[in-house]
Amino acid sequence: MTLQLKPLAYKKIQQGQRLLQVEDLEHPFAVDTLQEGEVVLLESPTGDLAAKALIGRQNKGLGWIFTLDSHAFWDQDFITTCFTEAIDRRETLFNSESTTAFRLFNGEGDGIGGFTVDWYDGFIQINWYSKGIFSYRDLLVSCLIEQLPKIQGVYETKRFKTKDNEWQIKHTYGHPAPHPLVIKENDLRFAIYLGEEWMTGLFLDQREVRQFVNSQSLDLDVLNLFSYTGGFSVAAAVGGARKTVSVDVANRSLPKTKEQFELNGIYPDTLEDEIRVMDVFDYIHYANRHEIDFDLVVCDPPSFARTKDYQFVADQDYKALAHQVFNLTRPGGMAILSTNHSGYSLEDFQQGMVEVGLNHPGMCQLIQSFDLPMDFPTTMDEASQYLKVLVFYRAQ
Repeated sequence: MTLQLKPLAYKKIQQGQRLLQVEDLEHPFAVDTLQEGEVVLLESPTGDLAAKALIGRQNKGLGWIFTLDSHAFWDQDFITTCFTEAIDRRETLFNSESTTAFRLFNGEGDGIGGFTVDWYDGFIQINWYSKGIFSYRDLLVSCLIEQLPKIQGVYETKRFKTKDNEWQIKHTYGHPAPHPLVIKENDLRFAIYLGEEWMTGLFLDQREVRQFVNSQSLDLDVLNLFSYTGGFSVAAAVGGARKTVSVDVANRSLPKTKEQFELNGIYPDTLEDEIRVMDVFDYIHYANRHEIDFDLVVCDPPSFARTKDYQFVADQDYKALAHQVFNLTRPGGMAILSTNHSGYSLEDFQQGMVEVGLNHPGMCQLIQSFDLPMDFPTTMDEASQYLKVLVFYRAQ
């Protein structure tokens, strides 16, 4: 099928947009007839062939553009080329002795949207985000294994809606990974669990931020809000932090965080007291009442969160949360504010946080920022450039 692009969408595609939205089309009603995995031709407003796209409905949109070249086709050669280039791009990471886990293939940023592949010391985790790309599952997996024969085992997760009798998480190739699988990241050690849940135990896209925390934490008191399995806390502790406090509402955060600490040879007597299984907002009120503050505060909330007493939506509520984080930061200290909400643009996030910092009595100033590391290549689409991390210094 051939679809015509609106003028603005055509311009954005020429500038690097690769995610196709229904509103990009002159005749959006035509999408109702499109099948998952179907290849469509996209015409410019003047009727010239502009691009080729594959239909794969997900939260990012209708599908993704895989080429602007009229002579290129969605076939095994194209897929093999994308995998080869992605592997070559990560040669430094493959050869690293200090880091053994990273993003191997990052969807549309590496040329094929709708799925990602993470490398965990010889084992891979594939995340499928649409039925469209999953319809090519056999071809994609076989091409990947062919290009990277040192893969020891493959785990797959379907993140799109499935039927009740379908598998969602499965070991599909090679031998099973150890439980846990211990990987290294800049010489820190982390326990990874493949095949159990959607999340494996570590957000690989925060690698550079953890390294920053590690380098800045000597003799500091560090607070890690929304701590998950304690990655930032471990980075701080190994970096010589005087104290770390990890706060997360999930019950699993206590044993998982203890495990990460112990893997790195840290067994403080007060460790359990420093891992708080409680609502982050309740902890903030607790810290305020007891006048507890920190030299470094890391805040990395989910895009959306709901607990018994609180609801958090990043693009609506982060400014109020940032004010509270700055309150917990000592004069001369730093606060790291992070969001992975793809709908919260960098411009809006940075503008909002800077406004809060300037109006705060502590005069909190933006001093540094992070985005996705090199193994997470992106397109010009905002949804592709989802991670935004801002570092603030509290002057007073």
